[in-house]
Parts: sequence; structure tokens; C-alpha cells
Amino acid sequence: MEKETINWLQLVKYLNNPQDAALEQQVRQWAAASPENEATFLQVQQLWQLSPDLKILDQLDTHAAIARLQEALPEEKTIQLPARRYRWFRAAAVIIPVVAAASWYYYHTSTVTYKEKATLASIDSLLLPDQSRVYLDKNSRVRYPERMQKNRTVIMEQGTAYFDVATQTTTPFVVKVGQSSITVLGTAFNIQMEDRRIGVTVKTGKIRFASGHANAAETILTAGEGLHFDPATGSLEQYNAINSNADAWITHELVFVDAPLSEVCKKVEALYQVKINLRGKIPVKKLNATFKNNKLEEVLEVLQATYPITVVHRNREITITGR
Repeated sequence: MEKETINWLQLVKYLNNPQDAALEQQVRQWAAASPENEATFLQVQQLWQLSPDLKILDQLDTHAAIARLQEALPEEKTIQLPARRYRWFRAAAVIIPVVAAASWYYYHTSTVTYKEKATLASIDSLLLPDQSRVYLDKNSRVRYPERMQKNRTVIMEQGTAYFDVATQTTTPFVVKVGQSSITVLGTAFNIQMEDRRIGVTVKTGKIRFASGHANAAETILTAGEGLHFDPATGSLEQYNAINSNADAWITHELVFVDAPLSEVCKKVEALYQVKINLRGKIPVKKLNATFKNNKLEEVLEVLQATYPITVVHRNREITITGR
């Protein structure tokens, strides 16, 4: 299925037979190719779900219909339709109005106007038309539909963003990151783009991650889980994200559960924008603590009280030495 071309018959065949794995892969790849394709697929799927109203066609007398068709044709144009094709004729009678309706719906509703939100040297937030909120870290950029009644696809272009998604059962919320996509119904999660690599962590709820790579299975993440994905190689690493604190830049909260001191220092560095040097014998004791809107000095005091260490703090550089 080509990226720019809508093959309506193929879409309808898939919706009529979702167990066809090969056809599903083709349709999913096409839908993931662009936000417009994703929106179109959801619209056609919605139309298909309304198709039971066409059950009146089940009463169609195909033999009589074919006979009337042949009578209407000039004599030299009369054709004989084999009996084995009657079932196909009946199916076509259902497919044609659905495809026609889908075509009309697409050409009258597929135009989506996108707006852009970007940050430079400061953190900012954005309230989307569907009441979802996006928090953007420094040097981040997203694009989003001006209207989100039927299209809730946000395009993330760079940086780090935290999404607090408004619950809506009818239209899925989708974030596109290159060829990859994250689909949710109502949740909070963090996305980080760095050197084209994608990092996703889930704070609440559940998401579905589709890498966009051929034959790659989708990954389901729930609260406390995360993944790293490299589009260049197709490698995907799933991990326990309890100690990742990926959203600390916006929540100003650090949560540690059995975390080693080296990992704690990395997260403190990232949140407080300092450099920490570890020296001497590094304690093996794990830290269990939560810091919420604490000053850096308060965090360092807790570490010094927990571990046999000395802490020297000069400007933006900290030296921690094990005793």
C-alpha cells in the first residue's frame, strides 16, 4: 500500500477480515506513515462499525438482480455470471456503498490544520483542544491539530515532553515520533528524543508503542515501565522505569526504590543541573527516598546522613567521597 494512496478496497478487506495477518501488517504500516493516514484509518473504521445498518442488503435477491442487469444490457453485451461469483456480487453490493461513503468522508474531513508549539531556554506547557496538557522541556517542539474532535494525533519533532492525556473513549490519542507512534486512551507519560533515539516512560495508565518497522511487534507499557528505541537499528529495550525519574524535570520529584548511589547521583545531576563526581569507596547500600520540591542542599544532607560519605559543594560541582 503506497504512502500517499488510499486503497479503499484493501482497507475494507482488512476490516472485513482482521485475522489476515499479512493484510493487517500492510494496513498498519500505511496508517503509521503519517498522521493523516492514521486519522483516515480511524474514520473508515468508524464508518465500518456503523455498517450493520446496511444489513438490509442481506435480503437482496442476487439472481433476480443479475437477471435485471442482463435485460438492461444490449443483446451483444449480455454476460453470464458464474454461480460461484454470486457471493462476491453480494459482498460487492455491501462494499460499494461503504467505500463511496468513506471516500466522501475522507475528502470532506481529511484536511487537518496543524499548529506548532516550541520552547527555547525555558519550560512551557500547552493545553490542547481536547483538554489534554503537554509540558515541554527546553528546546522542544510539537505540532498538534487546531481541532481535535476527530483527530487527536500530535507530532513530536524534538526535545522532551510530558503528556497528561484527557480521557476520551471514542478517539484514541496518538503521538507520532518519526515513523513510530504511541497510542493511549487516558494516561500520563514522558517522551524524550535524543540523537534520534526515543525514550518513553509511563507514569499512569497504559500505552501501545508501534516502532513503525516492518514485522516489528507492538509493545504494551503500563505504569512504571519504559523503553528505549533506536530507529536506525530497530533495537528496542524495555525496562523497569520506577527509578528512571524521567518526568522529574516537570514534577520536581525524585523517587528512589532500592536505587544505588551512582544512579541517584545521575538523577540529581539531571534535575539540579550540576556535576557530581564520585570518589573513593562507593557505598553499596541502596536508597529508598522521595524528594518533592526539595532544595539541592536538602537532598545532599539526606545522602550524607544515609551513607558514609563526605560531600563538598562548590558552585555547580559536587564531589562525593566514600569513607
